[in-house]
Amino acid sequence: MDYSLIAILALAVALMMLVAEIFLPSGGLIAVLALTSLAASVWAAWMAWWGSSPGLWWTYIASVIVLIPTTLGFAVRFFPNTAWGKKVIHEVPTLDEVTGFQEETAHLRSLIGKIGKTQTLLNPSGFVLVNHERHHCESQGMIVDSQVDVEIIAVEGTRLVVKVVKQPVVDETKSGDESAASDKSMADESLDFEVPDS
Repeated sequence: MDYSLIAILALAVALMMLVAEIFLPSGGLIAVLALTSLAASVWAAWMAWWGSSPGLWWTYIASVIVLIPTTLGFAVRFFPNTAWGKKVIHEVPTLDEVTGFQEETAHLRSLIGKIGKTQTLLNPSGFVLVNHERHHCESQGMIVDSQVDVEIIAVEGTRLVVKVVKQPVVDETKSGDESAASDKSMADESLDFEVPDS
Protein backbone atom coordinates (compact mmCIF):
# COMPACT_ATOMS: atom_id res chain seq x y z
CA MET A 1 0.00 0.00 0.00
CA ASP A 2 1.44 3.37 -1.04
CA TYR A 3 0.89 5.54 2.03
CA SER A 4 2.40 8.63 0.38
CA LEU A 5 -0.26 8.57 -2.37
CA ILE A 6 -3.00 8.12 0.23
CA ALA A 7 -1.62 11.07 2.22
CA ILE A 8 -1.69 13.38 -0.79
CA LEU A 9 -5.13 12.29 -2.02
CA ALA A 10 -6.70 12.46 1.45
CA LEU A 11 -5.23 15.96 1.94
CA ALA A 12 -6.71 17.09 -1.40
CA VAL A 13 -10.11 15.68 -0.42
CA ALA A 14 -9.92 17.38 3.00
CA LEU A 15 -9.15 20.76 1.39
CA MET A 16 -12.06 20.41 -1.05
CA MET A 17 -14.44 19.51 1.76
CA LEU A 18 -13.31 22.48 3.85
CA VAL A 19 -14.10 24.77 0.92
CA ALA A 20 -17.48 23.06 0.46
CA GLU A 21 -18.28 23.55 4.16
CA ILE A 22 -18.03 27.32 3.74
CA PHE A 23 -20.53 27.54 0.88
CA LEU A 24 -22.87 24.56 1.39
CA PRO A 25 -25.10 24.33 4.48
CA SER A 26 -24.58 20.87 5.97
CA GLY A 27 -24.95 21.40 9.71
CA GLY A 28 -21.25 20.61 10.18
CA LEU A 29 -21.37 17.20 8.45
CA ILE A 30 -18.96 18.24 5.68
CA ALA A 31 -16.58 19.71 8.29
CA VAL A 32 -16.54 16.39 10.19
CA LEU A 33 -15.79 14.51 6.96
CA ALA A 34 -13.05 17.04 6.11
CA LEU A 35 -11.40 16.60 9.51
CA THR A 36 -11.66 12.81 9.19
CA SER A 37 -10.00 12.96 5.77
CA LEU A 38 -7.30 15.28 7.12
CA ALA A 39 -6.63 12.88 10.01
CA ALA A 40 -6.35 10.00 7.53
CA SER A 41 -3.91 12.07 5.47
CA VAL A 42 -1.70 12.82 8.49
CA TRP A 43 -1.76 9.16 9.52
CA ALA A 44 -0.80 8.00 5.99
CA ALA A 45 1.99 10.60 5.83
CA TRP A 46 3.32 9.44 9.18
CA MET A 47 3.29 5.84 7.97
CA ALA A 48 5.00 6.82 4.69
CA TRP A 49 7.70 9.27 5.82
CA TRP A 50 8.21 9.39 9.59
CA GLY A 51 10.60 6.43 9.80
CA SER A 52 12.27 6.63 6.39
CA SER A 53 12.27 10.36 5.48
CA PRO A 54 11.69 12.72 8.42
CA GLY A 55 12.44 15.65 6.14
CA LEU A 56 9.47 14.76 3.91
CA TRP A 57 7.29 14.35 7.01
CA TRP A 58 8.04 17.86 8.26
CA THR A 59 7.67 19.25 4.74
CA TYR A 60 4.24 17.65 4.62
CA ILE A 61 3.27 19.15 8.02
CA ALA A 62 4.43 22.62 6.90
CA SER A 63 2.46 22.22 3.66
CA VAL A 64 -0.70 21.36 5.59
CA ILE A 65 -0.26 24.41 7.84
CA VAL A 66 0.15 26.69 4.80
CA LEU A 67 -2.37 25.04 2.44
CA ILE A 68 -5.44 25.09 4.71
CA PRO A 69 -5.68 28.89 5.27
CA THR A 70 -4.42 29.64 1.74
CA THR A 71 -7.03 27.39 0.11
CA LEU A 72 -9.84 28.81 2.25
CA GLY A 73 -8.73 32.38 1.54
CA PHE A 74 -8.63 31.82 -2.23
CA ALA A 75 -12.01 30.07 -2.12
CA VAL A 76 -13.66 32.96 -0.27
CA ARG A 77 -12.02 35.50 -2.60
CA PHE A 78 -12.55 33.88 -6.01
CA PHE A 79 -15.25 31.17 -5.76
CA PRO A 80 -18.22 33.58 -5.57
CA ASN A 81 -17.16 35.10 -8.91
CA THR A 82 -17.19 31.80 -10.79
CA ALA A 83 -20.23 30.60 -12.75
CA TRP A 84 -20.83 27.71 -10.34
CA GLY A 85 -20.28 29.96 -7.35
CA LYS A 86 -22.96 32.39 -8.56
CA LYS A 87 -25.43 29.50 -8.74
CA VAL A 88 -24.62 28.28 -5.24
CA ILE A 89 -24.41 31.65 -3.50
CA HIS A 90 -27.47 33.89 -3.53
CA GLU A 91 -26.85 37.39 -4.77
CA VAL A 92 -27.33 40.34 -2.48
CA PRO A 93 -30.76 41.94 -3.11
CA THR A 94 -30.72 45.12 -5.13
CA LEU A 95 -31.48 48.51 -3.59
CA ASP A 96 -34.84 48.64 -5.38
CA GLU A 97 -35.87 45.27 -3.89
CA VAL A 98 -34.86 46.33 -0.39
CA THR A 99 -36.52 49.74 -0.75
CA GLY A 100 -39.84 48.16 -1.73
CA PHE A 101 -39.79 45.95 1.34
CA GLN A 102 -38.85 48.87 3.59
CA GLU A 103 -41.69 50.98 2.24
CA GLU A 104 -44.18 48.18 2.83
CA THR A 105 -42.87 47.64 6.37
CA ALA A 106 -43.09 51.37 7.10
CA HIS A 107 -46.68 51.43 5.83
CA LEU A 108 -47.62 48.47 8.04
CA ARG A 109 -45.97 50.09 11.07
CA SER A 110 -48.04 53.24 10.47
CA LEU A 111 -51.15 51.11 11.15
CA ILE A 112 -50.10 50.24 14.72
CA GLY A 113 -52.71 51.56 17.14
CA LYS A 114 -55.48 51.69 14.53
CA ILE A 115 -58.72 49.72 14.74
CA GLY A 116 -59.72 47.26 12.06
CA LYS A 117 -62.31 44.55 11.51
CA THR A 118 -61.49 40.90 10.90
CA GLN A 119 -62.61 39.69 7.48
CA THR A 120 -61.99 36.01 8.13
CA LEU A 121 -61.71 33.72 11.12
CA LEU A 122 -58.28 34.18 12.73
CA ASN A 123 -56.98 30.73 13.60
CA PRO A 124 -54.71 32.46 14.59
CA SER A 125 -53.94 34.01 11.19
CA GLY A 126 -56.30 35.47 8.61
CA PHE A 127 -57.26 38.83 7.11
CA VAL A 128 -58.19 42.18 8.63
CA LEU A 129 -59.60 45.33 7.02
CA VAL A 130 -57.89 48.53 8.17
CA ASN A 131 -58.48 51.90 6.49
CA HIS A 132 -60.26 50.12 3.63
CA GLU A 133 -57.14 47.97 3.04
CA ARG A 134 -57.04 44.20 3.45
CA HIS A 135 -53.95 42.86 5.25
CA HIS A 136 -52.64 39.53 6.48
CA CYS A 137 -52.80 39.39 10.25
CA GLU A 138 -52.50 37.06 13.19
CA SER A 139 -53.89 37.13 16.69
CA GLN A 140 -51.91 36.47 19.83
CA GLY A 141 -52.46 32.73 19.64
CA MET A 142 -56.23 32.77 20.09
CA ILE A 143 -59.10 32.18 17.69
CA VAL A 144 -61.00 35.35 16.69
CA ASP A 145 -64.27 35.32 14.76
CA SER A 146 -64.81 37.34 11.60
CA GLN A 147 -66.39 40.81 11.76
CA VAL A 148 -64.77 41.51 15.15
CA ASP A 149 -63.13 44.83 15.97
CA VAL A 150 -59.41 44.43 16.60
CA GLU A 151 -56.52 46.76 17.35
CA ILE A 152 -53.20 46.52 15.50
CA ILE A 153 -50.50 46.20 18.16
CA ALA A 154 -47.38 45.13 16.22
CA VAL A 155 -45.91 44.08 12.88
CA GLU A 156 -44.10 40.78 12.35
CA GLY A 157 -42.55 40.53 8.89
CA THR A 158 -45.41 41.34 6.53
CA ARG A 159 -48.20 40.48 8.98
CA LEU A 160 -50.07 42.64 11.41
CA VAL A 161 -50.46 41.40 14.97
CA VAL A 162 -53.90 42.18 16.38
CA LYS A 163 -55.81 41.92 19.63
CA VAL A 164 -59.55 42.03 20.21
CA VAL A 165 -60.91 45.44 21.23
CA LYS A 166 -62.62 45.17 24.62
CA GLN A 167 -64.67 48.38 24.28
CA PRO A 168 -67.19 48.57 21.41
CA VAL A 169 -65.99 50.86 18.64
CA VAL A 170 -68.22 53.88 17.98
CA ASP A 171 -69.37 53.99 14.39
CA GLU A 172 -68.16 57.37 13.10
CA THR A 173 -70.79 57.34 10.33
CA LYS A 174 -73.60 57.82 12.89
CA SER A 175 -74.63 61.33 13.80
CA GLY A 176 -74.18 62.61 17.33
CA ASP A 177 -77.93 62.32 18.11
CA GLU A 178 -78.06 58.71 16.91
CA SER A 179 -74.95 57.85 18.92
CA ALA A 180 -76.37 59.48 22.07
CA ALA A 181 -79.71 57.68 21.59
CA SER A 182 -77.89 54.39 21.15
CA ASP A 183 -75.86 54.98 24.31
CA LYS A 184 -79.07 55.88 26.24
CA SER A 185 -80.86 52.74 25.08
CA MET A 186 -77.85 50.63 26.09
CA ALA A 187 -77.85 52.29 29.51
CA ASP A 188 -81.59 51.68 29.92
CA GLU A 189 -81.14 48.02 29.02
CA SER A 190 -78.28 47.63 31.46
CA LEU A 191 -80.42 49.08 34.27
CA ASP A 192 -83.46 46.90 33.49
CA PHE A 193 -84.00 45.09 36.81
CA GLU A 194 -86.57 44.96 39.54
CA VAL A 195 -85.98 45.77 43.18
CA PRO A 196 -87.72 43.20 45.40
CA ASP A 197 -90.19 44.54 47.93
CA SER A 198 -88.84 44.53 51.42
